[in-house]
Amino acid sequence: MKTNNSGPKQKMTRSGFVKKLANYVVLATAGTILATGHANRTGFETRDAIFAAAKAGVMQIPEISALSNPQITGTQLDNRVRLAACPEPLIAEPANRSFRGGRLTMKVSCETQISWSIYVPVTVISDITVVRVNRSLARGSILNERDLQELLVQRAPSHMPIINHIEEAVGTALKRPLSEGTELQHSMLEAPVIIKRGEQTVIEAGNDQFMVRMTGKALQDGAVGEQIRVQNIASKRTIQGEVQANGSVAVLQW
Repeated sequence: MKTNNSGPKQKMTRSGFVKKLANYVVLATAGTILATGHANRTGFETRDAIFAAAKAGVMQIPEISALSNPQITGTQLDNRVRLAACPEPLIAEPANRSFRGGRLTMKVSCETQISWSIYVPVTVISDITVVRVNRSLARGSILNERDLQELLVQRAPSHMPIINHIEEAVGTALKRPLSEGTELQHSMLEAPVIIKRGEQTVIEAGNDQFMVRMTGKALQDGAVGEQIRVQNIASKRTIQGEVQANGSVAVLQW
């Protein structure tokens, strides 16, 4: 009876062990599936991390790092974007060198065994000193300090060279009419015409030891430093000379 009792008991123990082992394998497999599913839900690069990389890349661009107090904002990335978390620091570089109106596109990449890239549009603003005209002015107006105001503003950098200080504009002439509040750009200004076509002027020829002066008539408008044609009124001869700050025309060869 002892032998008979031990036989069935051993069979039941082996059967129970097999069942327990089977249950363990099922649970372990389920645990692996759950863990994998959890990684898929959380193992993505965050939008904040992508933008931080884009921002850091923008600040490496010399034209931007040289700005005063640059501030960078980015376009909200699509919530549907799902990119695997990068095991290494993200790499960011400008997609192109265009920087019009403060807008720039950065390429953010993961360059490891996990390889992906995404384009992130950003906008840059900074502190900029500008000079504005404080009243409407006609074409040809010669600027003085009373016409101008210097202001510190925060906006996107201009793609056109602008005037940053009043001293740069004083004494220059406007190429076109400007309305009150217009920000001055270098392209709006030119040297003032101090000799106008048809006006009488003095022609000077010679050197420090010997100088000849004669009356002439300007055949062209001229600003300081420009070469214009003038006519000697006495001889009717036409010559070319350089306009001087005092309104005369200097002739190097007579």
